Amino acid sequence: MTFIWLAVIGALVVVELVTYGLYFAALAIAAVVPLVISLLGLDLWVQALGFLAAAVVALVFVRPVIAKLQGTSPEKLTNSAALIGKSAEVIEEVTELAGYVKVQGETWTARTSSGVRAVGSKVVIEQIDGATLIVG
Repeated sequence: MTFIWLAVIGALVVVELVTYGLYFAALAIAAVVPLVISLLGLDLWVQALGFLAAAVVALVFVRPVIAKLQGTSPEKLTNSAALIGKSAEVIEEVTELAGYVKVQGETWTARTSSGVRAVGSKVVIEQIDGATLIVG
């Protein structure tokens, strides 16, 4: 059984290298436990139980720690999606049809969700429709 556990570890490492989600890495780490159990000459059911317990521990506790150390985190908003909630300055009157605002040094086409915003007023970006900011 020792060689089978070595093969399982190797296969899990290869799959992890292809998928890179840290799930298979956690399972590969967990497969070391039954490998050691098999070296001690214990029964297959003990090895399976050891793998199951180690897999739960690895997936629940070890994987999040590794992910945190690698800087893997929930999806971060980028580009235009990161502008939602930011403040902008009206540089050309904004109506429900058209206008221009400046946000973070860039000029964007904009329209209001309701009403008119005068030049120089501050607005908040509520959503994005293509390349147009919807402001309130």
